[in-house]
Amino acid sequence: MKIFKFFSTCLLVTALLLTPSKVLANNIFGLHLTQTEDINQASKIINSTNGDWGWTTIVIRTDQLDLNTWQNFFDSARKLHIIPILRLATTSQGNYWKRPTITDIDNLAIFLNSLNWPTKNQYVILFNEINHGSEWGGEVDIKNYADMAIYASKKFKDLNSNFIILGSPLDLAAPENMPKFKSADNVYKEIYAYRPEYFESFDALASHSYPNHGFIGTPQDVGRHSIRGYQWELNFIKNLNNKTYPVFITETGWPHREGEKNENKFYTAKTTADFLKSALDIWSKDTSVVAVTPFIYNYPNFPFDHFSWLTSNQTIYPEYQQIIDLPKSKNHPEQTTKYEAIKIHLPLLIFTNYEYLGQIYLKNTGQSIWGETKFCLNPKTTTNIVLESICTDNDLVLPNQIKIFNFKFKIKTASNIYEKKYLKWEGLTGFEIMPLNSNSSIYRPKTGIGEKIITLFKQILQKLIK
Repeated sequence: MKIFKFFSTCLLVTALLLTPSKVLANNIFGLHLTQTEDINQASKIINSTNGDWGWTTIVIRTDQLDLNTWQNFFDSARKLHIIPILRLATTSQGNYWKRPTITDIDNLAIFLNSLNWPTKNQYVILFNEINHGSEWGGEVDIKNYADMAIYASKKFKDLNSNFIILGSPLDLAAPENMPKFKSADNVYKEIYAYRPEYFESFDALASHSYPNHGFIGTPQDVGRHSIRGYQWELNFIKNLNNKTYPVFITETGWPHREGEKNENKFYTAKTTADFLKSALDIWSKDTSVVAVTPFIYNYPNFPFDHFSWLTSNQTIYPEYQQIIDLPKSKNHPEQTTKYEAIKIHLPLLIFTNYEYLGQIYLKNTGQSIWGETKFCLNPKTTTNIVLESICTDNDLVLPNQIKIFNFKFKIKTASNIYEKKYLKWEGLTGFEIMPLNSNSSIYRPKTGIGEKIITLFKQILQKLIK
């Protein structure tokens, strides 16, 4: 079905971020999706030809905040090794998109923070082409956007420092024709004059580097209206305030003649695929580029059928197979590994210098899938206790799943005082075991039903002795 190339090597992007350790990339290749369910088929293109952890850009609207839909999407992205970039949107009214309110931003931030993302870095784009009036309530209002963007960035970061904020991409070919359009240079100049802190509020540049004007440029073109338009943006912003950023090209590409209507389309699908192949080679050699998600994977209807990789029959245009066949590289995104002990099974009576078998139930509460890489917890105990590490075998344990681990342990010698001991692994609270009395060589677990049985047993013994 689809997509891309990643070619030779793409150098790591490090020093370009506000917090440089946050954005690292080897594989720039990805796709722009229109619907969450497309991820399963699109992943075969994104990670084709030895690729791993490629990218996707997708829009999330204020009227589509369904927990199951988006958590399922993130869970699929985790299993398929896709890094999502979510572009915030409101809802359309007639021929324009509503301006976001503070409530809209709060709802989006709280909702996205409630989800278990597939990677530690959580990429969010603050709306779309705000130099088009149709994207901002019917009229361009750059000051209003700057206010909202600064608020949104703070809101997301206050909720979770792992959010990576991208500013709105601009239409780099838009004319200065207010109130419908504002040119990109005047957007940046107006924001800098009004609220220069805006440029501190986002971590990376989202760019729509299309081959303009009219989408008929070639990969060799340079400048503001070319596939290198992001370079013009970086230079322009740097001249304003000496800032630079990693770049996410979240929309780009050429329209092809194939589609519902053929008028005014200059190139065939073969030419657009050839151009994209050349462009990917150019972008992959630019160390500022982290990701490229061409527009658009599956939109075979007007008005974007000429950009769609899929036909109306849901088959990929065969000309794009050359992109799928391009060798890809591998990303290694950081994931949070977390776990929670649900319960432990220990013998009711534990004699010193005997080896015993126990079981511990651990729940995966993090982002990683245990077993894709080895998951092991080392013991943290005193020298008088021998305790095994607990490790995954070959099975996979997804977030929210529970894995039962078997382990062996032994208490070496009796204590001559009434001393508590703990079976403990890194990152877990210790499980207490106690001698039956001082100078005892018999221990008991202080857990759940075992505690109650031992207490009852001691009470019965005391009555028998009397």
